[in-house]
Amino acid sequence: MTKRLIGLSLLTAMAAVPTAQAQSLGERIEVGVFGQYTKIDDKLRIDNVAGIGARAGLSVYKWLGVEGDIQVGSTKANRAPNEDITYRPFRGLATLTVPFVPSKKAALVLGAGYVNSVYSGRSTANEYEEGFSALVGLKLCGSGKWGARLDGIMDNNPSPNEQNLEGTSRNFGVRAGVTYALRGGCASVEQFDWALKIDPATATINRGSNRQFALSAADMKSRPIEMRKVMNLTCSSSDASVATVDNTAKVTAVKNGTATITCKGIVKKIERSASSTVTVPAPAWTLTLTPTSGSADVGKTLSFSSKATDADNVDLGTITWSSANASIASVSNGTVTCNAAGSTTITVTKTAYGTTQTQSAMVTCKALPAARVALDETLFNFDKAVVLKSGMDTLKVVLDAMKRIPSLRISVEGHTDWYGDEGYNNNLAKTRAAAVMATLLKMAGPDAASIKDRIVSSSFGEQCIIAPNGDADPGPPRPRVSAANKAAQAPNRRVEIWQLLDGKGAPTACRSADERAGHVPFGDLK
Repeated sequence: MTKRLIGLSLLTAMAAVPTAQAQSLGERIEVGVFGQYTKIDDKLRIDNVAGIGARAGLSVYKWLGVEGDIQVGSTKANRAPNEDITYRPFRGLATLTVPFVPSKKAALVLGAGYVNSVYSGRSTANEYEEGFSALVGLKLCGSGKWGARLDGIMDNNPSPNEQNLEGTSRNFGVRAGVTYALRGGCASVEQFDWALKIDPATATINRGSNRQFALSAADMKSRPIEMRKVMNLTCSSSDASVATVDNTAKVTAVKNGTATITCKGIVKKIERSASSTVTVPAPAWTLTLTPTSGSADVGKTLSFSSKATDADNVDLGTITWSSANASIASVSNGTVTCNAAGSTTITVTKTAYGTTQTQSAMVTCKALPAARVALDETLFNFDKAVVLKSGMDTLKVVLDAMKRIPSLRISVEGHTDWYGDEGYNNNLAKTRAAAVMATLLKMAGPDAASIKDRIVSSSFGEQCIIAPNGDADPGPPRPRVSAANKAAQAPNRRVEIWQLLDGKGAPTACRSADERAGHVPFGDLK
């Protein structure tokens, strides 16, 4: 009978263990101490016992567990020879802890299992009793590992060992004590969690270089976890065009930009990840402009070149050109056109890799020297407006220049000597200018239309005398002017042809001495 009781009781106490082995057996381990008062069945003829005890418990699955306890108490037999007895029961129980508040800090504890009661000092019967034990208790927990237990115990002994007793005996006990969780918490099983770490959290890597990042793992109590225990470890880049990574967290920088490196793995079916930000800085780059200065005549062009390249000699593409004063010099893709006399700055601008660079060159546009042809006595006879043959040769030179230089504009200005009245001379000067214009257009032939728009005309009569020679004008009729005076005044009987610069129109006053000093022939114009 004894062997059957032992086997059946142990089976009851350990029934949950096979399930527990698949569910992390031992995630909560508790120990405790208690005081107990036991009401001994009268049939055993022993006084009731007050004693102390200790317990140890182990979680099996969720709220299912096993626990064992032992207690010690002194009592006395109440029949002769009234020996002193030490009561020392041991229990092995399967327990079910059922929380009944949301915080799980209060729970009902139910238990059942094997009990072996030792009555040390008992002289008239067997000192050992084996049976079943049942427990109903209340468990109260604090916020951490400590708790309190209040239990009611019943020990059922099917075959008591008093010589004159047949049948069963039942002992009832009440105990109160405290518990402490060696592993896990009092109110619940400690849940496993872990974290993956990548170091450094941020890094700067130059393009074309690589760096080995460090991976580590630890549980929620900062206890290290070997990386070989991290399953399915993989690493990836948010932008592989910026940086790539292998599954050992070795990062290679590809191009300028920012990428997030993320590694993840699994421990005990829990996946965790860690990330690091990688910045690939922009390479050094330069902007060049050649030449750094230049000059040209108005109407001419200059060529400049500019290029932006990085440290790997990669061409960074389109460059922006600008002129500080486009009315003096305009620019388009490196070709500078001089529009007017003066100086200005040509600037190239490039933005690359988040930074902007500029380079500048000084451009000087030179005014073309004014070209003047004075039509002397070979052009006009006294009191006449007919272009002579020598004048025709001069006009041919002017016409060739206008055909050669499409932007060339001229001013035809008629003049007379000082003999005669002012009104007559004004008309004569205008007639001479008109004769020169008509001759030029006739000589131009098919090009007359394009040339005509580039000619302006004016007349000054006797206002602009350049050769104050001969007798002063006494006011005689023109036929009475002497041959000597006619010859002396010959340089004044002229039509002057001037190059117009900077968009100017016909003059309203006589040409200055400085203008006359700086002229060149039309044949010298380029």
